[in-house]
Parts: sequence; structure tokens; C-alpha cells
Amino acid sequence: MAVITFLRLAGLVVASIWLGGTVLFVVALDPLFGRDEVVRLLGPLYSGEMGLLALQRFHIFQLFCAGVAIVHTFAEWLYSGRPLERRLIVLLAMLLFAAGAGQFWLAPKCRDLNIQAYLDPSQKVLREPSTPSQRQSAHSLAVWQGIGVILNVISMAGVTLYFLHASHPGNGAPRLFPRSRLRI
Repeated sequence: MAVITFLRLAGLVVASIWLGGTVLFVVALDPLFGRDEVVRLLGPLYSGEMGLLALQRFHIFQLFCAGVAIVHTFAEWLYSGRPLERRLIVLLAMLLFAAGAGQFWLAPKCRDLNIQAYLDPSQKVLREPSTPSQRQSAHSLAVWQGIGVILNVISMAGVTLYFLHASHPGNGAPRLFPRSRLRI
């Protein structure tokens, strides 16, 4: 009984840290690097690079938290003896996939486009793209950054669902993913 109580408390702590870090990044930190003041101060190349560094750290944080949540879910399943909730496993797998896609696919693509748009062949940093290919790269970068923002907002919604699930006790109280339908 003490182990399952510890596991539930650990799960709630992980979910809280995960949700707090995700909200902080999506609401406050990620938009910061695109602000006009930051772009004017650092230039588009360096503000983009700083944003990408923060994004990569965020995705590492997401991967770590999703991995811990999956391990926690399986540990709780082993100790409680209750069946695994498929919806919860699917949710965690989707969050893990989203973080992996952001880390290993989206961030490198944005980095390449940022360099193509704001660095000329002689390694001179540009304030604005000058050639048609650089303008096309800047446009593609904006599209991919928009996709990244959408991915982060979806991840924030998924982490919120996980937090709501972790914060509800399993002893008959309402759960986010009920095992059976209400019968009247």
C-alpha cells in the first residue's frame, strides 16, 4: 500500500513539473524570441538560433518527462494490478512522438532554413533575406515555426490531460479516462 501511494505521489509530481515547464515554455519563453525587440537587438539569425536552442532544450525536457511518465504508468500498473488504460498509453506515446519529432526533425529543419535565409554564402549575417532563395527560405522557416507552435500547443493540451488524469485518485473518484460507461 505504501508503494502505490508513493507511486501516485511521484506521478503527480512528474505531471506537475511537466505541465509547469510546458506552460512556461509555450506561453512565455517561445514567443519571446520572435518579439520585435529581440529580433532588433539580436538580429533575425541570432534570435532564431537562440529560439532553436531553447526549443531543443524544451524537447529534451518533453522526452524525459514523457519517458518518466510511461515508466511510472507501467510501475503503477504492476503494483496496483489494475488493467492498463489504453487511452493513457496512447496519450503518452503521442506526447513522446511529438517531442521526438520536434527534437529530431523540426528543430534541425528550422535551423537549416534559418541559416539559409539569414547567412549569405560569404558567411555575412543578413538583417533581411536578399536573394529569392533566401526569401523562400525565410517564408519556409515561418511556416515550419508555425507548425512547431501548433505542435507545442497540442503537446501542452496533452500534458494537461495527463496532469488531470494523474491528479484524480483511482479509488472510485471520477477519472479522466473512465473504464466503463455510466449505467442508469
